[in-house]
Amino acid sequence: MRRIGLLHPGAMGASVGAAARSNQHTVLWASAGRTGSTSARARRADLEDAGTVAALVKASEIVLSVCPPHAAEDVAREVAELGFAGVYVECNAISPDRTRAIQQII
Repeated sequence: MRRIGLLHPGAMGASVGAAARSNQHTVLWASAGRTGSTSARARRADLEDAGTVAALVKASEIVLSVCPPHAAEDVAREVAELGFAGVYVECNAISPDRTRAIQQII
């Protein structure tokens, strides 16, 4: 079983998290600063609340970034600044150039 951090469980992210949970993985999310609707999606997907992104990063082997495409670089930067050394998966609908830029950040 893997410990997967999911940033952030919107409609698509919650589905990805639920699929990982159905394969017996622990899926963490960070509730700090998120909306009530995000919390509700995370509960329905049976995700575990790590509280903060820092706690999520510390506890995860894999981090999945599923966020609005305009925020992809900021999310990657936040994870990198927290010292994450595991597998970072960029799951957003972004261009190859932006993916390469995120690779440099991570």
